[in-house]
Amino acid sequence: MNDSCPSCLARDIAPADTRTRGDRIVDGYQCPSCGHTWATVRDLTAYSELHARRAQRRTRKAA
Repeated sequence: MNDSCPSCLARDIAPADTRTRGDRIVDGYQCPSCGHTWATVRDLTAYSELHARRAQRRTRKAA
């Protein structure tokens, strides 16, 4: 998942490194414009619940 630099606001920066830690994905970034580094963490359980709800809505419409 690409991100924007929180320092200089450069856009569409790809992760330099991605690691999985249990139910979380940690993406590390380094801005090519200013060199700022940061990390983001996504909780996969939150995303899987969202996708399950969407699948249920499609099922209800089909019924």
